[in-house]
Amino acid sequence: MNYSVRLVIVPVALFILSSMLSGCATAEHGRRITPDQITWIQKGITTRAEILQKLGGPMSEVPDWGGITYQSTSVTTTIKEGDTQKTVTTTTAQPTKQRTKALYLYTRAEAAAFAGVKTTQEKFWVIYDEHGVVQDFSFEGAPSMTVR
Repeated sequence: MNYSVRLVIVPVALFILSSMLSGCATAEHGRRITPDQITWIQKGITTRAEILQKLGGPMSEVPDWGGITYQSTSVTTTIKEGDTQKTVTTTTAQPTKQRTKALYLYTRAEAAAFAGVKTTQEKFWVIYDEHGVVQDFSFEGAPSMTVR
């Protein structure tokens, strides 16, 4: 083989081999929200519409079952069976105020050959009252969680 051909082939082959061995892939899902991006949110003042305008739509919105208040109604009925009377009380509970919890989830996965996968997940949630006004918000866990 000609010496000048070897000077070209060897560096190209080494470049290709090193690219294959150190190959990385990154996948991201969702919108990343940082503490600096939410300093304007105020409990009892900021609305869902304002948050949607600035942060976009959440990954999910579900009823916040822990924040529902109930109103109880009791009805007492007396039943006469022959010479015996029975009193039965039935109580029903209806939700009076339903809150909604919105979840913003950001996931980033980085894969490197021979090094495994590093996954970072960040969760930010907001709770709205029945009128769409922010009642609470926070990051779940630490603002960033890494799993290997």
